[in-house]
Amino acid sequence: MKDPAIPSTMAQIDAINYQEILDLDSCTPPAALRERSVPDLGTEPFSVDRYTDQDFFDRSIERMWLKTWQMACREEEIPNVGDYINYDIVGKSLIIVRSAPGEFKALHNSCLHRGRKLVTEPGHAASFRCPFHGFTWKRDGSFLRNPVAWDFPHCKPSEFGLPEAKLARWGGFIFVNFDQDAAPLEQYLDPIPRHFARWNLENKYIAVHVKKAAKCNWSITLEAFLEPYHSTATHPQIIPFMADANAQFDVYSPHVTRHIGARGFQSPQVAREYTQQEIAEALIGPGSRIYSVLGGNVDTRLPDGVSARSYTATLLRKLLAEETGIDHSEVSDTELFDDLMYIVFPNFCVFGGFGKNFVFRFLPRGKKHDESTMEVYFLKTVPKGQDRPSAAKMNEVPDDQPWGSAAELGNLGPVLDQDWDNLPQTQEGLEASETGVVNYGHYLDLPIRRHQLTLDAYMRGDMPG
Repeated sequence: MKDPAIPSTMAQIDAINYQEILDLDSCTPPAALRERSVPDLGTEPFSVDRYTDQDFFDRSIERMWLKTWQMACREEEIPNVGDYINYDIVGKSLIIVRSAPGEFKALHNSCLHRGRKLVTEPGHAASFRCPFHGFTWKRDGSFLRNPVAWDFPHCKPSEFGLPEAKLARWGGFIFVNFDQDAAPLEQYLDPIPRHFARWNLENKYIAVHVKKAAKCNWSITLEAFLEPYHSTATHPQIIPFMADANAQFDVYSPHVTRHIGARGFQSPQVAREYTQQEIAEALIGPGSRIYSVLGGNVDTRLPDGVSARSYTATLLRKLLAEETGIDHSEVSDTELFDDLMYIVFPNFCVFGGFGKNFVFRFLPRGKKHDESTMEVYFLKTVPKGQDRPSAAKMNEVPDDQPWGSAAELGNLGPVLDQDWDNLPQTQEGLEASETGVVNYGHYLDLPIRRHQLTLDAYMRGDMPG
């Protein structure tokens, strides 16, 4: 059925919509999932140069990349005072360091003497000593030592601290912005902090972290995950249990959009009607996360009168209670296993809910317009009464290996490989385009359209609020 929150100019497939799915939930869903924001962003095509032109990308560095908030890491990646990681983006490099208890710094990773990078790998340090000549800075960025100070009377120690990027934190994430005049992170993320308050991402840790490169523009990689209706052609194995063309989309600001996809409902793009038993077997049978976590010890036969979605939610409540020591009996079905994805411009996606929260990050590969990387994180809840587990180390999949070779991804790996097959062909197809434009859907591509409108605003010099 048509979602009444969607403007009448936007046609929607005749199928159950997400708000109607929420009405069927066995527990009351949070109010945040009822908040709709569906502006009419038009139907105009966009030029392909945003994907294919090196000059466009070069201009986007100063105009966009150095003016936006970007997720640099999670706090548990640098758990102790003196721990640090590198954040490298479009030729810039930052040292993200836990400089004191409860204090973090984003220091520019460039020696103020001759410019050598101070660090190249994550690590732990009481100070940052340049390997070239030995100029040294304290971990808070203040100057510590010049081995030949007598020859630098013009470099006063009190004025020789490492420059800092702007840093802010939310949900256990550390964000950075190279623009000292940037709006506060809370304003940039709105309404995410309010929507996620219930899900307590601060009490999560990185259980899985996998990275892989793609031979295409970073926006192409990102946009492969901003709409679900490609699943019928690209991921046919999920159509029995994944709503796609009847997903919900919301646009909250130039920087924040939302995409929600329900599990336990089949794709409306196929004529065949799957039985509830078939849907249950697809959700919890061999190859599913629940099946693997329970070691195959799961009964896929539905009790009489119980939907596949409701039965799966019951299993997940039990599983999460055992994993975390926290009661999930009042948690709604949607918070247990639907895709509640919030997209933060330019390159960060975070999933809400109480299950395994996914995080995606998409980056250009150096300064190349036609190469990019994607990182996948699984966040899990710190078990009640236990110390926070160490963050999983990143596994970078070699270019000649599939996502599926990263065993820690489970059944997500082969799905990502299906997406990866599209990416280089999309880059090559755009470069070969005869029309020179791309056309996005009116409703189903709302997050993509908003993404590109925001990019264009930065390219014009208009700073979206």
